[in-house]
Amino acid sequence: MSRNTIENSWLGNIPLTTKVFLLVGFFLTLFILSSVATSIVLEQEERNRAEFRATVDLLREIDLTTRALYQRQSELRQLLLLSSKPDTKGFASANAAIDRHLLHLAQQVRDDPAQSARIDAVSRMDDLWRNTMAQPIIAELARLAQEAPAAAAAQREQLFRQASTRASVSTTTLVAAMDDIGGAARRSMEEREQALHRSNALREWMLWGTLLLAALCSLATLRLSAVLITRPLRHMSRLMERLARHDHDVETPELTRRDEIGTIARALARFKQMAIDLSDQNWVGHCIGVVADRLQRTTNHKDFAQALLAQLCPELDAGVALFFLRAEDDDVLRPAGHYGFEPAAGGPTACRVGDGLVGQCAAEGRLIELGALPEHYLRMRSGLGEATPPYLMLVPVLSKQRVLAVVELGLLRPLNARQRRLLESLMPVVALSLENITRSVRTAELLQQTQSQASELRASEEELRTQQEELQASNEELRQQSELLNQQKNLLEALQRETADKADALARASQYKSDFLANMSHELRTPLNSLLILSNDLADNREGNLTGEQAEAARIIHDSGSNLLRLINDVLDLSKIEAGKMELVRERVDLRSFAARLKRHFDPVAREKGLRFSLEFGDGLPSDIEADGGKLEQIVTNLLGNAFKFTQAGEVRLAIRRPAGDLPGFPAASSVAIDVHDTGIGIPADKFSKIFGTFEQLDAGTSRQFGGTGLGLAISRQLARLHQGDIQLRSEPGQGSVFTVLLPETPPGASPAPPPAEPASDIAAAAPADSANAIPAAHAGAISILVIEDDPAFARVLGDMIRRKGCEALVAGNGEAGLQMARQHRPTGIVLDLMLPDMDGWTVLERIKAEPGLRHIPVHIVSALDESPRSRDAGAASYLTKPVSAETLNGAIDRLLLPAREAPRRLLIVDDDPASRASIRTLLSAQPVAVTEAVSAEEALALARGNAFECIVLDLGLPGMSGFDFLEKLGAVDPRPPVVVYSARELSREDQLRIRPHTDSVVVKGSHSSERLLDEVSLFLHRVRQRPIAPDDGHGDDLRGRKILMVDDDMRNLFALSKVLRGHGMEVLLAQDGSKALRQLAEHPDIDLVLMDVMMPVMDGYQATREIRKNPDHAHLPIISLTAKAMQGDREKSLASGANDYLVKPVDIPKLLSMMRVWLHR
Repeated sequence: MSRNTIENSWLGNIPLTTKVFLLVGFFLTLFILSSVATSIVLEQEERNRAEFRATVDLLREIDLTTRALYQRQSELRQLLLLSSKPDTKGFASANAAIDRHLLHLAQQVRDDPAQSARIDAVSRMDDLWRNTMAQPIIAELARLAQEAPAAAAAQREQLFRQASTRASVSTTTLVAAMDDIGGAARRSMEEREQALHRSNALREWMLWGTLLLAALCSLATLRLSAVLITRPLRHMSRLMERLARHDHDVETPELTRRDEIGTIARALARFKQMAIDLSDQNWVGHCIGVVADRLQRTTNHKDFAQALLAQLCPELDAGVALFFLRAEDDDVLRPAGHYGFEPAAGGPTACRVGDGLVGQCAAEGRLIELGALPEHYLRMRSGLGEATPPYLMLVPVLSKQRVLAVVELGLLRPLNARQRRLLESLMPVVALSLENITRSVRTAELLQQTQSQASELRASEEELRTQQEELQASNEELRQQSELLNQQKNLLEALQRETADKADALARASQYKSDFLANMSHELRTPLNSLLILSNDLADNREGNLTGEQAEAARIIHDSGSNLLRLINDVLDLSKIEAGKMELVRERVDLRSFAARLKRHFDPVAREKGLRFSLEFGDGLPSDIEADGGKLEQIVTNLLGNAFKFTQAGEVRLAIRRPAGDLPGFPAASSVAIDVHDTGIGIPADKFSKIFGTFEQLDAGTSRQFGGTGLGLAISRQLARLHQGDIQLRSEPGQGSVFTVLLPETPPGASPAPPPAEPASDIAAAAPADSANAIPAAHAGAISILVIEDDPAFARVLGDMIRRKGCEALVAGNGEAGLQMARQHRPTGIVLDLMLPDMDGWTVLERIKAEPGLRHIPVHIVSALDESPRSRDAGAASYLTKPVSAETLNGAIDRLLLPAREAPRRLLIVDDDPASRASIRTLLSAQPVAVTEAVSAEEALALARGNAFECIVLDLGLPGMSGFDFLEKLGAVDPRPPVVVYSARELSREDQLRIRPHTDSVVVKGSHSSERLLDEVSLFLHRVRQRPIAPDDGHGDDLRGRKILMVDDDMRNLFALSKVLRGHGMEVLLAQDGSKALRQLAEHPDIDLVLMDVMMPVMDGYQATREIRKNPDHAHLPIISLTAKAMQGDREKSLASGANDYLVKPVDIPKLLSMMRVWLHR
């Protein structure tokens, strides 16, 4: 096989490692095969040796048997010769030896049938001899021994002769038989010996054969290694040496090989190309250096042009060239130099920019190439002949996008890549040098002009001397002006003092502002409290005169008012801190209880966002510290809220520990560090100080994703510093953040706080034993309300209200007593306070909802804390914030008593799964409810139209009509019952938008879904029955039927505005950011108008408006910007992005409708 054949074979293409593995595998296989063969031969040889040894043992045993036969014959003869009483011991011993040897022989030849037969024949012959000859002889000898010696002598002699002859014959026969056995054994031994000789010869042949084969394989391996590895590597080494000597004509072989040699060859090819590129770069750099050097020695434009063309044309293989220079003060290009050009009559003419090819090149500022020139277009002459250059190239000389000159080249052949690179790199140098020459020429002209002006200056010196006298006269006037300036300076200093006084007044005004806000908290909260109470009252719809959408609008008002209240609280807190009116109520705060409360508070948030939330406690912590517990909880709650807000995946961890080391002002032995870790977006280091400022946010752009006022961290740090502590921050963008609250165990100079109060006992036990004022216990089976309240006065007021309604009142002063009474009496409803001494109200509510026998009891919370959203999630039927009016309390108690006084409520379950319907029916078995079932949306719709249901439990995945279509058709049912969606899957944002106009109660089937479902259904069943309200048809029909697209990331804004627009007969489509708005427009091209919010995540309103305008179909689509940004320039920015009009939030509905009518009718 030739070298090329080997290199191009599959063996040449496999990697070197695989070649080594194949080689090692081949030799290993050869070794294994030779070892197996040798083992087989040695095993056969050993078997032959064993058989040989067995044959030797057999011959030895035959010889012993023969000797025993002769010994027995001798013993018998001795018996015959004795005259006295015969002794048969020797004879018996000989027989025993013969038996033993025959037994051994039989055992040794048991695998040889022929030998076994011979041994058996000898044994039978021996037995026959003993029975027929030996035993009669011995018996006769015994008889003769009893007779007289004289008489017995003759008989013994005769017996001796007869027995000796017969015994000799028998022994000879047996010995002959043994000789036959021995002969057969010797023949077998000779065969085994020959087999051993053959086995030894085979083993030696195999050994030499294996050695010879290994030698041949080694030689073949060396040959293949030389062909496949050594020679190609040596060849590559020679090629690399040639490349190192700048020999670029080398041909790189082995490029198609797929092994390491091929990899080296391809790398060598790349190295060759790099060397060529480097050589081209060196050549280009050298040429540029030579040309630049020549150009620097020129002093005018003509020399410059001639020097440039003289150096450039030989390098570009140009036979003829012209250089056109552009004047500074006009757009005319004039010839300044030429190369190899024989001008015709009059020479080359000037041209304007845009005229001819030269002017066009200057106008466009780009290179122009022409090929296949006509025969007589241009002539190039030499002493030997003339020809027409086939290619023409015009190159502009550019500087700051302005054409300074044009070079026209007549080429003999197209430029190669290296020449083009030279041309591209050289033109900026030419432009710079041309500018330098132009400046030099201009400088020379200016110098000449200056010299001419110098003579004029000398002539004007006399005139200046005359003017000097006039200047001296004016000095007196300047002195007078200086005195005036001093007076003005004094006036300015007075103004500065006045400005400083105004600054002090402004500071006092700022302090007055802070004092005013800090002292006006009651006046600010009072009207907002009324707003919250009234909106909550409307949301509860006790009179039943509101539709579901109106009640939802009232709930949105209440939620928005609550958010406003929190914002006002933050502003007031900050103002109190700035005014120095924030006071701390110091107490002993148990750290583990404090952390447990925060854990219970944020666990639902963590579950909702799919985050891990954990607690950690360091070593050596005190059991409690001295601090204002409420303020401390406010600090850490704010930090945890931010952590959950800015963390989309991962975990949030709350750790309480000792500081890692002594920090300034916070020694580790007497300080506590509270860490809030998150894996969120992180904070850049340059924003650390900014985020602690008031009204400052990390992301304040129009497309920001996270909301907030920017007050939380500012207030938290101020509160921490009121505790003589601080807040520190560690963070990296994309890695998360760690906020650390550093606090002293006992602030310096603070008096020790009193220990935590003992839990209050039950009110019934703590109250005076006054039978007139005692609240009686409930009778069995009576309608009763349980009040869990630690304030005896308020508990007694509630008890009196309940009794006046004809019901029994149960009162418990702490959570544990309340749970015991609830289990014992099973009340109709529970009124619960959150701030209880032994366990907080949230824990009590959680335990009530966890017990199957208590979870159906409606719980109404009355507390000084504003935790209404959390109470709904926890399963409370309603919530009131103290202080509260008697009318509101009466309404709340009436709602608790309503289920017990009314007939059973009617519930419709719509689910196609029988097991699911059975589980819901079992879950609601303790409720006073009549359950009706439907297996399809069509059946449920028919039942809803013919019956009045207080609640519908709906599965979205139904056969036939889907749950979404059912909700839309259910809107036509009057009155429309409330719906709880009980879905087996998580709803997407689009699904939530679709069902939001119909219901906001969604329970996802899962591990705790049954409790959630029971809570949601109980909320509807415990409300007052609603009465339908006739719709308002007072609006006009001019907007009816219009299709409107609303784009806003705030669900409340979407719901509120879409409700108003639908009320005017419009069809409303919703989108939560700009990208989804674009998809809605693509799916619904018949949209009439777009209401666009500005501040949205993913894509803000400005960008979305610009993207909409890019589509020609939407060039005239009306777009109205709705934004809370009302700063100067915001309107102009919205209109510049493509919006037709601009409206500031909160939206004035009449103004919005008027604006929509204007744009829709254009």
